[in-house]
Formats: sequence, structure tokens, C-alpha cells
Amino acid sequence: MEIDQELFSIAFRNLKMHKLRSFLTLLGIVIGIGAIVALVSIGEGLNQAVTAEFERMGLDTLAVEPGTGLGMTTAISRTLKDEDIGIIESIPGVENAMGFYETAGIAEFRGKQTAIFVIGMEPDDRHFLEKAGYIDIIKGRYLEPNDKYAIVIPESFVDVFDEETLRVRDQLEINGQKFKIVGISKDMSGLAGSLVSNMLWLPKETVQDFFGEEDPMEIMVQVTDREIVDEVAEKVTERLKRAHGEEDFFVMTTENIMESAGIVLGLIQGVLVALAGISLVVGGIGIMNTMLMAVLERTKEIGIMKAVGATNNKVLSIFLAESALIGGFGGIAGVLLGLILASIVSVVATASGFALPVGINIVAIVGAVGFAMFVGTASGYLPARRAALLEPVEALRYGK
Repeated sequence: MEIDQELFSIAFRNLKMHKLRSFLTLLGIVIGIGAIVALVSIGEGLNQAVTAEFERMGLDTLAVEPGTGLGMTTAISRTLKDEDIGIIESIPGVENAMGFYETAGIAEFRGKQTAIFVIGMEPDDRHFLEKAGYIDIIKGRYLEPNDKYAIVIPESFVDVFDEETLRVRDQLEINGQKFKIVGISKDMSGLAGSLVSNMLWLPKETVQDFFGEEDPMEIMVQVTDREIVDEVAEKVTERLKRAHGEEDFFVMTTENIMESAGIVLGLIQGVLVALAGISLVVGGIGIMNTMLMAVLERTKEIGIMKAVGATNNKVLSIFLAESALIGGFGGIAGVLLGLILASIVSVVATASGFALPVGINIVAIVGAVGFAMFVGTASGYLPARRAALLEPVEALRYGK
């Protein structure tokens, strides 16, 4: 232990003698590790946000979507029927099935227009929407069964018309028809809320009659017990396939969606981390260059060390210790930089309406510092070996 302390003491003193060069060498490692830690933390936070979003919807929930699930989406595929809701509700284990009747439109208020996304819902199904976090009335009331041209808007839509502010009881014109605002809902938390801030809720019958959307774009199914979700999913597939004559739809459980989202996020995060790793390679090259310069500058010093009894291993250890210190300091500073960057992204995302926590992965942080030290040591090995193999006599004569 005493020898190790001496080695690192000498290495640290040598690095202090060339502060500017050591700092510039550190930057490559700091930027690389900082980028990796920031991306891992943001990715971890995003995973937590996605998981929380789906868990809030409930692990006892199924989603029936049109198409095959192989690239066909609800935007181009409309294979579900209004009667499918009744078929699903007749299946044992199904507590509730709710259709979403979706379309786009143009909203106008006092001469100003904006594009909107309209969703028709059965007013009696509002408990499902509340549970899933889609609707949380903060002003006014929910839609009621006898409503025809009533509408609920999200809080984020209140000021969408520049200087105009929408209020409960205001008349909002959509595609030429006036709708009365009966309620304002709290902005949805999570992914859906951040992506669809102009999503307006209308009664199902109004969307069917006025907008011509007779069939649901998707159907959400709530199961009585999460333990039978997979069993119910199979029965839903079987019944709808029999009713349609073909399997022109697909059923996804909340767990399936979570797994799929996790895989996609993991792939994206992996690619980004790999790209950030390029900075580490550049940092490693910087360390190698610095150590080569150090060997050249200290050739005579190396000769003196060897003349007074320093072994090849001793010289090798001193230079490797310098490389390891650069990597270690760079790794620690990089971790701090990465966490700061991730925190800034989290604050900005939260302020924008998307709650994004900072995911701190201790294993990844420790691994990042260890990897930085490994990169530093590996990059300094060749220069250190070159220094260790110098002949004392030749080294002492260097520069004469």
C-alpha cells in the first residue's frame, strides 16, 4: 500500500507541473463520460416515466388496435366496428370496454383558428378516463349523457388562441358547428399529455353524427383481475376474429406495451451511448499523446531514476499511475457533468409539461468511472512501456 501511495503521489505531482496540458487532456474524458452518464440518466428517467404512465393506466388494461401490428397504425387502418365494444363486454372477465372515436378538425374562436384533435367518448365511461389520467376536471364539469354540443378542453388549450383566453361556457366553433365548453381538464401528465395538448373531448354520439366517425379508432378494455389479463386477451382475439372473419386487429396488454416501449428506448439509448463513446476514444488518444510528450520531456529524468536503481516496472508503474489518475479524475468530473446535464434536461422537460425524472443508476456511474480509468490506463500503456524500456545511459545523454 505504501508503494502505491508513493507512485500516485509522484504521478499527481507530475500532472500538477503541467496543469494546462493535463486539464486539456482531461476534457476528452470528461466530455465522453459526461455524455454517457447524461444519456443513461435521461434514458433511465424516461423508462421510469413510461413505466409510471402505464402502471397508472393499470396492468389490468388491454388495448385493441386496428391493423396487423406490423406497421399499420390507427392513422391509416380503420378495421374496428362500433359493435365490437358489445362483443368484448360480453366476454367473461371484462369489466368495461371503451371506444375512442377520433378525428381531426379546425377550431375557431373570435376569428382565430387552430388545428385540433377530437376524441369522442361515452360520458358514462368517465371513471375509466379518470383512472387512466386522461381527464381530471379542474373547472366546470364532465360530459353528461344528455350533452350534444358540449366539449371538455385541456388546460393547455385555454390560451392557444394567442391573447384570447377560453373559459367555461364560452362557445368554440369546430368545423362550422358551435360547441359549449362545459369543463376544463388538468393537463395530462406523462407521455400522452406532452404529445397531445390540443386533444378535445366530445360525446361519442356527437362525433359519430356530426363528424361521421361511426366506428372507434381503438378500444380500451378493463379486466376484472390483472391475473387473467392474458387469458382475456386471447378470448378478445378469438371473438373479434370470428366476428370480422379475419384478424385485422391486434390486442396489446399494458405489460406488452411496456416491454415494447422498453426495448425501443433501450435501442435508442444504446445507439446514443455508443455515439457518445466516440468521445472516449478521442479522450484516450489525447491521453496517449500527452504521455508520449511526457516521456520525451522527461527522458533525462527517467535516466536518472534508472541510474539510482529504479526498475523497469517502477518506471512503468509511475506512468501508468499518471494515466489512471487522468482517467479517474476525468471520470469523476464527467459523472458530475452528466448528472448536471440530465438535471437540466429534467427541469426543462418538467417545465414543458412532461414529468421526466433523473434516473440515477449507481452501477452505470461506478462503471463509467471504472471505464474511464481503464481507458486512461490502456491509453498510457504504450508510452509507459516506452519509458520503462529506455536504457539509462541513452536517457542521460538525451538532449546533449
